[in-house]
Amino acid sequence: MTDTSCEQSTRPLEQVLGQRVVTTLVRADQVELGDFVDSADGLIRVREIVQRPQYWTLAGDPPGQAFRVAFHPNGESPAPRTQVIHRRNCTVRVRRGVSRFGRLTGHSKRVTSHNPVKRGMYTLVDGYNSACSCGWKSSTVHKSKHRAGEAWLGHKAGQLTEAAYAANSALLLIATTEIVHPQLPPVPWYFTNTARGDRRHGHGIATADLKDLPVDQARAVLAAWRQVLGLTVDEAHSWDKDKSAGGIVHTLRGPRRRLDDMRLSLNGERGERLILQAAYETALKAEETAANTAPWQDAPE
Repeated sequence: MTDTSCEQSTRPLEQVLGQRVVTTLVRADQVELGDFVDSADGLIRVREIVQRPQYWTLAGDPPGQAFRVAFHPNGESPAPRTQVIHRRNCTVRVRRGVSRFGRLTGHSKRVTSHNPVKRGMYTLVDGYNSACSCGWKSSTVHKSKHRAGEAWLGHKAGQLTEAAYAANSALLLIATTEIVHPQLPPVPWYFTNTARGDRRHGHGIATADLKDLPVDQARAVLAAWRQVLGLTVDEAHSWDKDKSAGGIVHTLRGPRRRLDDMRLSLNGERGERLILQAAYETALKAEETAANTAPWQDAPE
């Protein structure tokens, strides 16, 4: 594997963390404090995790935001600005510092002296070379061992990130699209790998649930992604239904009335699939609930 140009999108985070940043895919219940995750408000740094039986809430603030937590007598601190809710087994995109990753198989750091010259009892070193056991070698002669080690960490971060891109091509498609079209509104993606059909070879699906946004804002997000060049709209699996087309849907909370229901399905050039959706529901009135309750169910009091 080689370093990928898509890693450019993590450079602002490198300034925040002071180290190279790795983009990877993890389950929502494996996200750690300090990780950076996607949200409808942009990238956030997680500083609060709320665990529920099926859903995990990841709350945080934009990267670079000063985390000056005031110490109160009761131990309270300001609440995070943004929340993202995912099922605990959802796979989400995470950015974290390379120092939080352990050893990488097949990649060992090799820092050597560049053009050393013996002068009596001293050896003059004209910088340091940075290389990896995989065959990678830095083209720059570094002034210190520390800088040479940082260059190797950059190589390691690129390898970990590229491995995530290879595992799910939808992740690579989104990363590339965000670089080419930086004006696109951010969305909280989660990813799925398909094991059957023509998508089994590294292809995947990225889905974004926008129901927490206002209806008009969610519709604007779908319209913006619809205009992206290189993505084909799958009209058969895309729709935008308003209140007049609403119907009764049965959920875990009982029957509810479906209001606005919108979905945009996009296909990439290499079999990737991006899905943006937002379904808005509301509770039924008492008489509607009774009429839509199955005979073996007790109607709510």
